[in-house]
Amino acid sequence: LFCYNANQHTNASTGRAGLVYLADNGLAPFVSFSQSFAPVTGLDRLGNRFDPTRGEQFEAGVRYQPANSTMMLSAATYQLTQTNVLSTDPANIQFQLQRGEVRSRGLELEAKGRIGRNAQVLATYTYTDARTIKASPLNPEQLGRRSENVPYNQLSVWGDYSFGDFGLPGLKFGAGARYVGETRSIFQNTPTPDFTVADLMVSYSTGPWRLALNVSNVADKTYVASCPSMCLYGEPRKAIASLGYRW
Repeated sequence: LFCYNANQHTNASTGRAGLVYLADNGLAPFVSFSQSFAPVTGLDRLGNRFDPTRGEQFEAGVRYQPANSTMMLSAATYQLTQTNVLSTDPANIQFQLQRGEVRSRGLELEAKGRIGRNAQVLATYTYTDARTIKASPLNPEQLGRRSENVPYNQLSVWGDYSFGDFGLPGLKFGAGARYVGETRSIFQNTPTPDFTVADLMVSYSTGPWRLALNVSNVADKTYVASCPSMCLYGEPRKAIASLGYRW
């Protein structure tokens, strides 16, 4: 068992820049660059202190909002490179190691807006290809492998409807679904299967008050969410009631 001084001091400077152009036809192409930095506490199984995690992201895409419309469409591609990424050590699962560099490349699509006076929708799709591009000397076989617990495909759809046309302007009902594609586990010979769960929401607002009920995983579906070292089940059906006041 290793002990270490929790008063670790690490600092760094990061930058962020972006450029967007809004055309008269509603198209808005954009590019951006950002850096990240996060101190990492702890020791590896050899007693070495972890280095900070660094990251750089490049992104380019376009947004489009037709004239006189509330609908917004967007598409973006990105590349994110992280260094000194922590991962469970296959040689001893009680410890972690920094495997080197992981590169994520992907595509993000989004559509959101109102349909008529009372309905609004939001749909998103993400494709992610995350792989090790510089492996730890302890694990050269990791080079080129997909990152564990990162699916290729994720999709979510959500819509809600206000009952103003029925004399109940404060009543709103929403429903949606979330899909997560299969993922790879570093300790399992078979991939973690994909899953889809549905969510519901009903709320009522009057004056400054809002009463809401949110139910996730409505069907109480049993599914495996991830397999980091051992497989973990996803969250069962959960209902949360809330009462809010705005001033």
